[in-house]
Amino acid sequence: MKTRVIVTLCVVFVWGLVSSANAQVVAGSPEDKAFQKIDAENNVDNKITLLLDFEKQFAQSKALKEAYLQLVELYQQKNNSPKVIEYSEKILKLDPGNLPALLKATYAYSLEGKPTSLDRAIQYGQKAMDEITKLKSGPPQQGYTDDQWKQYIESNEGLAKNYLSYARSLKR
Repeated sequence: MKTRVIVTLCVVFVWGLVSSANAQVVAGSPEDKAFQKIDAENNVDNKITLLLDFEKQFAQSKALKEAYLQLVELYQQKNNSPKVIEYSEKILKLDPGNLPALLKATYAYSLEGKPTSLDRAIQYGQKAMDEITKLKSGPPQQGYTDDQWKQYIESNEGLAKNYLSYARSLKR
């Protein structure tokens, strides 16, 4: 049950970012039309194709990070850890403190189980904990009530602790 709640919160957060992506592009622009098409697509494989096309066509877009976040979520649904890592890394190049990307990367690197991957998982897990500490001391992000923000922080803190603990246990 707890896992289902956390997954639901993550999905809601990512879809909230989709709205943010749409707000970052000019209405009626080719980018906007591409995102509308992506949003309307229900087939996972087709959505991935559309997002990859978006990446190629709009490599300088302000909404590219949100496209990458959607790709991370979709690749995670498909249990494709190498792609989760690839797109999490792309997000982190654009936004080094991106909490969802840090969490996804921590977990995906842990699943690889290789010593260098576990080192990376631990590094990202610790960075996620540091970001959570920063978020706790600031105001809620736009679109969140105080209670929603507190729940978001608590659930992500639990994930970060679990993922970090898991990576460290595999490292031993």
